[in-house]
Amino acid sequence: MSNQQLEEKCLENIKRVVWCKTAEESQNHYKVWSEQYDTELAIIGGSGSQAATNMFSKHVKDKINSVVLDLGGGTGTSSLFIRNQLQFQGEIDILDANIEMLYKASQKKIGFRNIIRHFVGKSGELPVRDESYDVIISTGAFVPNHIPASAIQGMIKVLRPGGLIIFTRRLEGLGDYGEEFVQNIERLCLENKLELLDHMELRHFTIQENSIKSGCFVYICK
Repeated sequence: MSNQQLEEKCLENIKRVVWCKTAEESQNHYKVWSEQYDTELAIIGGSGSQAATNMFSKHVKDKINSVVLDLGGGTGTSSLFIRNQLQFQGEIDILDANIEMLYKASQKKIGFRNIIRHFVGKSGELPVRDESYDVIISTGAFVPNHIPASAIQGMIKVLRPGGLIIFTRRLEGLGDYGEEFVQNIERLCLENKLELLDHMELRHFTIQENSIKSGCFVYICK
């Protein structure tokens, strides 16, 4: 299969997991896609994990003792990057709804402390203790049929005061989901629960004709 065919196949898979009718249907697509997920995202130029890694390098000062949650971590690309590129020595837990994607992550030499299968609901409640993590890193998970837009309200409870949440999100094309997500973030900032530290714009896919305007954001938990 040529690279062009793989690019087209990857774009079709992305549409299937994001724009299907239900989150359950999305997860069924991931079961099949997990076999080729890493290969296809590399070919199409998925840039979110690298952007998040760069932000992690810039803002996470303690790369020996920090405890990280890779939220919606899929096959563990972001975790792999911070281990290999930054020589991060702290503990990493990965959480995702899809067991096949988590299996792929488990086969990489990352050294996860915990591999957690959990479907994040609207409340954002996670199966871990409050104030358990210094950093949440999440790439590509804040889209329809993945993590609900309202979940950010509950998710940040697992961050310690002064902890960071580093995430990517599309800046266009998400309609009501994108608007609701931004409203929830803004509400948390108004309530003095989060504060924006840094952000950058990027192209979601580096393949020019398929690029989507996106951003990587860093917030501190108050």
